[in-house]
Amino acid sequence: MALAAVLGLCLGSVAGAGEFTLTPEESQRVAARQIVVRANLDSGQRRGTVRAAVRIEAPPDIVFQMMIRCADALQYVPHLRSCEVRDRATDDSWLLVEQEIDFGWYAPRVNWTFRAELATDRSIRFRQVSGDFKANEGSWELEPTPDGATTLLLYRAYIDPPGFVPSWLARSTFRRELPQMLKDLRRHCEAEQTQRTAGGASPH
Repeated sequence: MALAAVLGLCLGSVAGAGEFTLTPEESQRVAARQIVVRANLDSGQRRGTVRAAVRIEAPPDIVFQMMIRCADALQYVPHLRSCEVRDRATDDSWLLVEQEIDFGWYAPRVNWTFRAELATDRSIRFRQVSGDFKANEGSWELEPTPDGATTLLLYRAYIDPPGFVPSWLARSTFRRELPQMLKDLRRHCEAEQTQRTAGGASPH
């Protein structure tokens, strides 16, 4: 499981961070396939609350499964080098996931383990239980259109990266890598939906 979400410096939402309601202008941008990102960061621009939204032309079950499979996360999460499910509920209501993030020579590798609470095809909530982040808690909400064919994916996060991660690198994850990750996630989900449609497969 990957929890794109939850993946690296790019993911998360914290209880108490406030609901994420799109403004009319943001709704128009999302409808036009733009990525909406709001960031409320500290003066050093390295920690704080981040919100994001993306419209994906695929039903929630495809998006949800794409986000909880480690093999898929390695394809679209920046700098993610390993992802392994360490434990899981017998009813798949939660997962315990260990990940490693590699920024190359810019910083030491980041290791963390998080617990993800899953509401199938609806939401993913996670929090670090051990690892290098000072704080990394979050949630992804999946909102289908009335016909169920399209998903509005909403992300809210509070992240405080490890002290050894340079401030410029932390800023880059918020400003550039999070939007790119959401674009790549959308591309993978929509490609899977295309394959499903072409193959006449029924939703699983």
